[in-house]
Amino acid sequence: MRPVVSNTFSFPKYATARLNAFSQTGTINIHDHAGATELVQRHIYFNKERGEIPGFRIQIFSTNSLTSAKDAKASFLMQNEEEDASIVYEAPNYRLRVGNYSSRFDANLALQELIVQYPNAFIVNDMIKIDKQ
Repeated sequence: MRPVVSNTFSFPKYATARLNAFSQTGTINIHDHAGATELVQRHIYFNKERGEIPGFRIQIFSTNSLTSAKDAKASFLMQNEEEDASIVYEAPNYRLRVGNYSSRFDANLALQELIVQYPNAFIVNDMIKIDKQ
């Protein structure tokens, strides 16, 4: 039998004030009988060990020539030294994808800057690198 984990959440002032307007105040207690807390901890550990999580990247180039893809990557990295860039092979094309964004919002901000130089760039779902802490 798994131990019962109890988490208590209290509302921030703005949420409490809003709840008071409806005469509802209090504390939420969650009793984790199913082991959800342990499962979340295992998920976090697994992702850190793999070094990748689902996220977003920006695809800026696609070609059927590996040489062209490598040239495009080198050109991109000369202009954007801080960005991460990788070539992904999805038959029959090599695709140049840049950045590691955990949210679509962040990817979209970066896309707005890249779209000037790469008008065919677009956001794709991809596995992104994370820092091992």
